[in-house]
Amino acid sequence: MRALRTRVEKLERGRDAKPFYILWVPAGADRVAALDELRASGKIPADVPAYCAEWKPPYRRVLGPRPRSRLTDHQRISDDEEAVLSKAICDDLESSDFSSSANSSNDVHMQYRKMTDRELIGVILTSPTA
Repeated sequence: MRALRTRVEKLERGRDAKPFYILWVPAGADRVAALDELRASGKIPADVPAYCAEWKPPYRRVLGPRPRSRLTDHQRISDDEEAVLSKAICDDLESSDFSSSANSSNDVHMQYRKMTDRELIGVILTSPTA
């Protein structure tokens, strides 16, 4: 728990922008297969966290063109990407029956509430279980 708290504090200070690979696919594409294919091709190292998301508008929002898939960090994603990732991650957590109260203390919840959506995306996508 202490390690997580330290990591969150570093991220909030902006000194710990860990990279992740974001793979954007068209709406309706098979995300698992696309990510498996990318990993198998060797285009991203095994130790780099990767997330595949469909480029589709969240919450009645109009989006620009689909961005390129790339290695990035939470500080370098656009507002459109942040909105799409937030919705996709929330949908993934809901579909997996994630229970945050069973896994975390109230202190950690308070740390996350102080984070911006962009910082939280960075923490989630670079965690060992992403």
